[in-house]
Amino acid sequence: MVLLFGGAGDDLAMESATPPIAPAGRLRSWYVLALLFGVYVMNMADRQIVGILAEDIKRDLQLSDGQIGIIAGPAIAFCYAILGVPMAYAADRINRVRFIAACIAVWSAMTMLGGRAGNLVELAATRIGVSIAEAGGSPSSVSLIADHFPARQRATAMAIWTSATTVGIFVGFAIGGVVNQHLGWRATFFAAGIPGLVLALLLVTTVREPVRGATDAVPAIAARSKSLFATFAHLWRIKPFRQSIFAVALCNFCVFAVLTWAPPFAVRRFALGTAEVGGVMGAGIALAGGTMMVLAGIATDFLGRKGLWRPPVAVAAMLLLSAALFSGAFFAADFHVFAVLFVLGYAALMTNPPISWVILQTYSPPEMRGMATAVLLLVIALTASVPAPLIVGYASEFLEPRFGAASLGYALLAAPLAVVAAALQFIRVARTIRREARPIM
Repeated sequence: MVLLFGGAGDDLAMESATPPIAPAGRLRSWYVLALLFGVYVMNMADRQIVGILAEDIKRDLQLSDGQIGIIAGPAIAFCYAILGVPMAYAADRINRVRFIAACIAVWSAMTMLGGRAGNLVELAATRIGVSIAEAGGSPSSVSLIADHFPARQRATAMAIWTSATTVGIFVGFAIGGVVNQHLGWRATFFAAGIPGLVLALLLVTTVREPVRGATDAVPAIAARSKSLFATFAHLWRIKPFRQSIFAVALCNFCVFAVLTWAPPFAVRRFALGTAEVGGVMGAGIALAGGTMMVLAGIATDFLGRKGLWRPPVAVAAMLLLSAALFSGAFFAADFHVFAVLFVLGYAALMTNPPISWVILQTYSPPEMRGMATAVLLLVIALTASVPAPLIVGYASEFLEPRFGAASLGYALLAAPLAVVAAALQFIRVARTIRREARPIM
């Protein structure tokens, strides 16, 4: 950690001794985006890998569905939510590149330690360690991307970065499923941590810190002038930002519910191994979900030039389609039908991140973008990533006496219901933005 931040005597509240650089060249910007893409891939893979390992962990450590929900929900999300705000506050003031490198090194090491866990408490402790370090990654990444790409390209850049979540799911589900089936869940945790250590080294040795607000018409002012509370209050008063956060949180309730429980559902429902389930679901999510996210980013850049209110309306329509597809998937009698409906539903759901990030970057001041990201992630964690795995897990236990092995499918219906609510909230966001008439460019 000391080496990554530059020296034992450095004040972490100050910028690195290395001076920030001017706006990067085009190739350099895309290189930075590629590295941050890789960081986000490992962020998602390390966070969601429990989903494909759930049945084996449950059997080995003698856990219930509710206890698996604790591992996948509060253990990974609570500290992520609480610490995200102060870590983002720090990231708006220190060298972001070294900060991200330090975070990924720590969460990768904690992921590897997860393979040594012998009971629920030990596994939960390692997942908490992962979440603490991951809390600092996304806010700094969002801030860095905004300083490498001008406003007219940000939706596309953010869509590419966010599509890393689908690749991360592929790594966690498909590769993790294969490693688990051949070497066991403990070796899978160890293998999952190695790429992050390599990325941390690449970041700290090949990327320099850019000037904050370098690609904005109005440069960033000194972030140190506002307190933590004042920064939070300033952001919360921005109505489009505040409303979009709740729309995103509802979408993410579905995301965390299905990523945690859809693989165990498929394993139980269709009596398949983790390699087949993880391979099909992971590849489908990465290909269809990632492609849709990038296309949604391009469409957001195009539609946003005629008014930033237009993309949320299009997203709302896609979310209603997503809810219908997910509902059909959980009642499918064949695995391949389930997989097609699930993947298409996930792809339609993935139209929401690009416009969400663009609203954040458009309405938050450059010197507060790290904090704005943390506020977004805080709300998502408290309303989605913490409760969703728990609610579905305990709902499955509650419904089991009546529905038997089908109980998990009925419990998963909470996910499409949240997506319908998200569609209605995006319509509300569009109305607010239209009244303010604020374009992307």
